[in-house]
Amino acid sequence: MMITARLDRFINNETVQDFRHYSTDHIRNILDRFGTPHQSLHAVHIAGTNGKGSVAHMLNGIFTEAGYTAGLYTSPHLLTVNERIIVGNSPIPDKDLSLLIDEIIGCVDSDESLNPTYFDILTACAFRYFHSRGIDIAIIETGLGGRLDSTNIVTPLCSIITDISLDHAHVLGGTLPLIAREKAGIIKPDVYVITSNLDPDIIAVLNIEARSKKAPLLRLSRDFSTTGITGTETGFRYDYAFNGRTRHDISGLEINHPMEKQVSNSSCAVTASLLLRNRFPKITDDVIRDGLQHFSAPGRFQVLCGHPLVIFDPAHNVAAMREMIGLVRVRYPRRHVLPVLTLMRDKDIGGIMDVLEEHRMRVLYFAIDDPRCYLPEPGSHPRVITRVIRADENELGRALDSEICVDSLFFFIGSFRLYGTARGYAQRHEAKCS
Repeated sequence: MMITARLDRFINNETVQDFRHYSTDHIRNILDRFGTPHQSLHAVHIAGTNGKGSVAHMLNGIFTEAGYTAGLYTSPHLLTVNERIIVGNSPIPDKDLSLLIDEIIGCVDSDESLNPTYFDILTACAFRYFHSRGIDIAIIETGLGGRLDSTNIVTPLCSIITDISLDHAHVLGGTLPLIAREKAGIIKPDVYVITSNLDPDIIAVLNIEARSKKAPLLRLSRDFSTTGITGTETGFRYDYAFNGRTRHDISGLEINHPMEKQVSNSSCAVTASLLLRNRFPKITDDVIRDGLQHFSAPGRFQVLCGHPLVIFDPAHNVAAMREMIGLVRVRYPRRHVLPVLTLMRDKDIGGIMDVLEEHRMRVLYFAIDDPRCYLPEPGSHPRVITRVIRADENELGRALDSEICVDSLFFFIGSFRLYGTARGYAQRHEAKCS
């Protein structure tokens, strides 16, 4: 039986509508039966609404550049579930993942007290795989929230909380402070926590939680900073400063990514790298510089095809949508932009449509074959949606082909689950050009 089919029998945190009653006891009980492998891991734990995946990839690049064996656990995946569990830049092989899943399911089937979720199973697989491979550092991204996330059973060397905005409100709460409280749940006693957040309401929540745990809180623009930010042909260059007991400056850091927000994201990764330097002495300033320069975040504002220009980004909340639409306007001012939009029903549909309307974006809406997918009513959002196509990639391809002109740009956006569709369309055109 295929890996995904074996996992699909379990509740999926990424698709369920109400998950407020989850407990991390489920994954703890499973890992107890396999010798608590998570307790042996040296880890960095990352939460946040936007940017946490990018920071995870940056840290993976820095540690790998230094010659350490890094385990990277991220979610969701773009094409195959194996992408979520990586060691040495290689996804876990099918045979290893299948064996781990089968062993865990066998344990679950023999003990009625075990009631794991889809994400519990994968997280347990990741921690067991990392332990078996004897990795030097585990870089772990939360799935949803923080406090009740399956990954929140590790005690990391340091924690990172990237920018927080409104998302998954049905689970995490409908205000920024409520969401921040859930994200702050990853803060551990006496463990450094690094944040890029600047919003005073969010900072207040993080401060309260950090003080209660006696966890030192390092804040962007107070404890570390980015200055002299300038654009380059492929991204941005900036100067970094750590304003601790001993000041540390690294000038001329470069990020080869067009999104300026990656500057503050990368500053969190740099700060974590400096904090961990005593334990990982091969992380020099030059290693940090090279690791960031080679950074790439799969699926984040990724150019999939040049003729026609096809770009994908999974932005699915108001803050990310505003940033991505603004970015595509700045980077490609002379292009005729046609967004291909897919949204899940639990997103802020009205807020996202407002952003698109503000930017005078007329979109082609593609409803994928997923029960969670939002399907617009006929005639809804008339100032934004020009056409709705239901789960027919051939029809979508014909619709886009009819729009191709010398300056066309097709921007697939709104969900990770749209990536395969975007990639398939781009590959068909690349094949025609070869």
